[in-house]
Amino acid sequence: MTEAYRTPRALRKSALFILALLLAAQPVVASDTATVRVLRAQDGDSLRLADRREVRLIGVNAPELGRDGAPDQPLAVAARDRVDKLVRGRTVQLQHDLERLDRYGRTLAYVLLPDGRDLQEILLREGLAWFVAIAPNVARREAYRAAEAHARAAKRGVWAQPEYTPTPAEQLTPRDTGFRQVVGTVTHVEHRADWAILRLAPGVELTLPRGSTAPASFAGKRVVARGWLTAYKNGLRMRITDPTMLETLP
Repeated sequence: MTEAYRTPRALRKSALFILALLLAAQPVVASDTATVRVLRAQDGDSLRLADRREVRLIGVNAPELGRDGAPDQPLAVAARDRVDKLVRGRTVQLQHDLERLDRYGRTLAYVLLPDGRDLQEILLREGLAWFVAIAPNVARREAYRAAEAHARAAKRGVWAQPEYTPTPAEQLTPRDTGFRQVVGTVTHVEHRADWAILRLAPGVELTLPRGSTAPASFAGKRVVARGWLTAYKNGLRMRITDPTMLETLP
């Protein structure tokens, strides 16, 4: 049926369909906000709400508290206590991005304090967390990168801790899983259907979505990657879903 012969009802349906697509493409909207009461901070990047839900803060990763006999990482307690001081017993706003839950069932959100300040930005500016970008929840990526840059330039918090200096890829072992910053030279680039693999050392690989950047441009370059290392075929693999997690060194 041509446009000239469509009925008014058909035209209205078409317009509503297009409007729905446009609205779905918006990462964060004012109506996508919930007001909640916080029970306490779980750690430096997650909260327990009064309704028992757990909230994982989008865009940051704080040092880990010790588990199963492992010691606390440097500044893990300081990060948790800072968050707890800001949110315990208070009413805050949660703002969502494209994905609302992580694989553990936790609510993913940006958190606004009663005075309107962004909780994640405070942590980043004070050096109590690292900036992370995990697609598709990247609506505040640039603001969070800028907040981290202040702490990094001032060598504040995690940026003053020698334990958090990027680890050379060739020094990693299959047991070195979890969040890390890794430095190395890209020795090999392998292209797959939907992603590319950058090899930094024997048994240490980064994976990138093919559409996010030009993987071949990293060949021979020295890079710093940040993210979560997981065990893979007797080695380690880090999945990079956003190019801001991969920095090329001079």
